Amino acid sequence: MSSSTPIADSITLQLRTLEAEHRMMKDTLAAMRSAGQDATRLHDLTAENERLRAENAALRRHAHYEDWFEKHFGVRVPTPNTWPFTTWTSDTPWGVKACYGLQDAEILFAEHLLEKLEADGVQGAVVEFGTYYGHWLQVLAGILENRGWRREMWGFDSFEGLPAPQQGLDPSVWHEGQYAAPFDEVMARLEVARRPWLRLVKGWFNATLMAEPATGIGPIAYARIDGDLYASCVDCLAFLTPRLVQGALLVFDDWQFDPRVGEPRAFEEWMAANPGWKFEYLGMNLWAHLYLRVSERP
Repeated sequence: MSSSTPIADSITLQLRTLEAEHRMMKDTLAAMRSAGQDATRLHDLTAENERLRAENAALRRHAHYEDWFEKHFGVRVPTPNTWPFTTWTSDTPWGVKACYGLQDAEILFAEHLLEKLEADGVQGAVVEFGTYYGHWLQVLAGILENRGWRREMWGFDSFEGLPAPQQGLDPSVWHEGQYAAPFDEVMARLEVARRPWLRLVKGWFNATLMAEPATGIGPIAYARIDGDLYASCVDCLAFLTPRLVQGALLVFDDWQFDPRVGEPRAFEEWMAANPGWKFEYLGMNLWAHLYLRVSERP
């Protein structure tokens, strides 16, 4: 990424200023220790030095990602520094309520987006890659049913959990076998037997997306990528390339705030290999759910 943008220049200036202050502070501390200066003053200056070092590290960590994000989506979104955007923790009743209150709001947002697809006449299927126990497929199917709308819906999952993460390509928060779910139980929860327009496909993306029935899927208007890992996202984006229609919605679940790993890395490489695509940023919510709309496709 070029460092010649105004944003990058501004951040570089901040970093240079902080580094200069940090160097001066280190030199001052060394001189004071040599001269046997007052211990209290030394303690205060040491604490200030640590603060400057922490601020410098935070700027370095987030600046590259935020500049990268603005380059792709035309909007600067600060990297979240809390989860789920509150100081209440998830092991308290109020923390749980805040978390699932945000989830309820996201469901309303998804309903709004589906309404716009209908109003704009955007045709195509709803597809989720990584269904787990079927929560989001159930939400989206319910929205369609309650409105009397009919679209093909597809869910793809190994139902054996995640494949092994790759060092350097995936963050360390996931492990092999995580998010396994019983196929029959998910089928029952989603009431597939009474919903002929909803289908679940069991298997690894790199196999199922290359074969029937997946290859028979036509235009896609709503795609939700929740495979978490870099390689899984690569497979999903390759599958979507000829199918994602103008005006379609693309949702990334577990988006990482680092373009070097996971879904952002796969997206960056996909954009480089498929020039001409443009995406409108719609929002970011809760567990790093990124919502985009196809604003231009080749």
